[in-house]
Amino acid sequence: MFNVLISGKLSKPPKSGQGKNGQPYCTASLRVPVQGQREDEPDAVFASVIAFGEDAEKLGRLLQGDAVSVSGAARLSHWEKDGRAMTGLNVTATAILSAYELRKRRGESSERNEVRTNLPSATGSSRQQPAIFDAADDFNDEISF
Repeated sequence: MFNVLISGKLSKPPKSGQGKNGQPYCTASLRVPVQGQREDEPDAVFASVIAFGEDAEKLGRLLQGDAVSVSGAARLSHWEKDGRAMTGLNVTATAILSAYELRKRRGESSERNEVRTNLPSATGSSRQQPAIFDAADDFNDEISF
């Protein structure tokens, strides 16, 4: 086994369940884009993901097509389909992060846009800058070369 951090989109709706010990779990299929070195290599790998506890609940709230990043222990899998050798990845998630979770986290902090930090500018003087990037920020900062 090895540890991975992968990002992709859910290729099917996640399936939730409850283990014999009462702990929730969730399984999902994640389409992870890859850049093949040769023309005959696939443009994506499908990862089978299983998550437990709180991570299972996070994964279970997502829908088919949602983007998600998963971190955890992984194992390669191999099988044959229609005479072609296929390769996949089985991941036991230890962390789940999706755009849904980011929006939820950002929504909890109403002071997000008010947080300011003194950062030195390129000229050495100190000025106020946002501590957190906001898409509405202007990109009109002066840059000295």
